[in-house]
Order: sequence, then C-alpha cells, then structure tokens
Amino acid sequence: MSFLPKLLHDGGPLVYVILAFGALAFLLFLERSLYFLRARVDTEELFHGLMNHLRNNNLKEAIANCDNKTGMVGEVFRNAIERWEDGPEAIHKSAEESIRLNIPKLENNMKLLASISNIAPVIGLLGTLFWMIKIFEKLGQPGGQFVATVALAGEMKGALVCTAAGLIVALAAQLFYFFLLEQIDRITLEMNKAASEICYFLCSNPAQKKDKEGK
Repeated sequence: MSFLPKLLHDGGPLVYVILAFGALAFLLFLERSLYFLRARVDTEELFHGLMNHLRNNNLKEAIANCDNKTGMVGEVFRNAIERWEDGPEAIHKSAEESIRLNIPKLENNMKLLASISNIAPVIGLLGTLFWMIKIFEKLGQPGGQFVATVALAGEMKGALVCTAAGLIVALAAQLFYFFLLEQIDRITLEMNKAASEICYFLCSNPAQKKDKEGK
C-alpha cells in the first residue's frame, strides 16, 4: 500500500471529510483566481483611449470601449460617462455606486473559503478525540493494562493523521484566502483610481458637455 492511501486508511473516515473540504477550497481558489484575472485591465491604457474618444465627442465609441472585455474598471468608466450630461454630482455618484455594486462580486465565496480554514482543524481535532476514545476503551477493558504498545500504535497514528490533515487543509485555505484578498484589494484600488481619473476628466471638461448637448 502506497504512503498516501495508507495514511488515509489509517486516519479513518473523517480524513476523507477533511480532504473534501480541501478540494472545495482549491476549487474556490481556482474559480476566484480566474475571475480576478478576467476582471483586471490596464487602467491607464483604457483611460487614455477613452480620453481620445471623449475629446472628439465620440461617446458611443467610448462606451463601446468600456464594454470590450474591460472588467469592472470598464464598468466604472462607462457608468460615469453615461451620466456626463447630468453634472459632477451625478458623475461622482454613478462611479461610487458602480464600485459599491462590484465589491460584493469580488468577495463572492470568500466567506466560505474562510470558513473552511476554521472548520478543517476542528474536524481534525474531532477525529483525534474519536481515536483517543477508542484507545481508552481498549485500556478500560479487562486486561487493558497489558495491551501492547504495538496494538495502540494504529489508533495513535490515526489520531495524529486526523490532526495533521486538518491543520494542512486549514493552512492551505488560509493561504488561498489571503492571496485572493490581496487580489481584491488591487482590483478595488484600480476601480477607485479609475473613478478618480474619469470623474476629474469629465468634471473639468464642461465644454465637451456643451458640445454634446448642442448636437
């Protein structure tokens, strides 16, 4: 029997539960990582392209650029541009609202990932307790004082495997969580940067607004 399957066998059924949580944590990490990868965009490049369209009063082209796989930053730009004619207050409010609505999308499943990092070691300790109960049951039987150490080694190993599995899964889930949290902070910073830049540009160019209204 190879090493890993033997450990799983020695650890008992709760080890499989812990590993199932570990697999779920990895799937959540993979899904969030791909989502964040699609959500990120070169804010400076997109903004400079939009400025060229806006200076030429090409609003349709600017909005089309925002919708062209530009993620959440593009949504912030688009919502602000759509409220250009409504004045500075409406522009700022639209950009802030876009950020506020996108943050829950970024944080989706993060609580579940954090829960796994807390639950896994508890399940591991529970498995350890079950194994220890079995050990004391053997020792409490008639003649238990003569039970050989070799006979108890399996139960002791199972208890340690449960604890180790729970801690390993918890550690991995925590690392996944903090890595994803860093990505959320970066994307949020990019959205705030985008909101600041587009609001400043639109609010400081009233002539563009007048040209648009005069058409």
